[in-house]
Amino acid sequence: MSRSAEPLAAASPRVFARPVPVALVSIAALTLMGWSILFWEAIRRGGGADAFLEALCTPAAVLAAPSLAGALSALALSIGMWIAMSVAMMLPTASALVVGYADRAETARAAGERAVSPLVLGAGYLSVWIAVSVVVALVQTGVSVAFATVDMPERIVGVLGGAALGAAGLYQFTAFKLSCLVAVGSPFAGREEGWLSRPRAVYALGLRQGAACVGCCWAMMAVLALLGAMNLVWMAVFSAIMAAEKLVATERAATIVGTGLIAAGVALSVMAVGPEAITDYLAR
Repeated sequence: MSRSAEPLAAASPRVFARPVPVALVSIAALTLMGWSILFWEAIRRGGGADAFLEALCTPAAVLAAPSLAGALSALALSIGMWIAMSVAMMLPTASALVVGYADRAETARAAGERAVSPLVLGAGYLSVWIAVSVVVALVQTGVSVAFATVDMPERIVGVLGGAALGAAGLYQFTAFKLSCLVAVGSPFAGREEGWLSRPRAVYALGLRQGAACVGCCWAMMAVLALLGAMNLVWMAVFSAIMAAEKLVATERAATIVGTGLIAAGVALSVMAVGPEAITDYLAR
């Protein structure tokens, strides 16, 4: 090894032992892995560009399974895709939390104090979303099985999708939503002295922030679940909206998102019914 390479090799382990680089690399790697799994599954299904824009998060594979073993295997795959979706969508929205903690941990270590790795905080946060993913996959599968023989007209599906978007928009104005947003916006408020050095306290913070994040985002995630097969483009759009809202974490941000969702729901319902049909009805 050359002399110029020796300092670089010696510095690299020290750099990645610091909390901030660990947090940034971990978030980027896990997010990339989540999106890669979703894209891989879309490509595996075949069908060109349309399939490329679809993720698995639908229980259709379970319904088509020829045996109990096949159904359980398909359900396990669906749960796996929901977990991948949660990591891909929700971990980036927690970047401010994880990096903010890592910055505090790095400052503490520079002062000679002990601080837990930001990976512990991230594990607590993701534990909540993994549990949610399992529950959502099971519920979605049960609903799909219950309504497997129902052939709903496309117009009704569009109206229901618009109603779901509108309901998610209305949720943005509730006191519970706003309280969760406040908790997300101030994750380190009221922390007792020395908590950075206690793994249990750091993991518990991750759990609490994960739960607050679910409180903030469950309505938008439910919209994606209720609409069946996921579209990766809309997943990316919703992820960006949730990340921006949590970064700002103000009532105004929640109001803007809520208003946009209600408007989108109305537009989707109108397009599903048809402007002409609405005009004819009003003209009677």
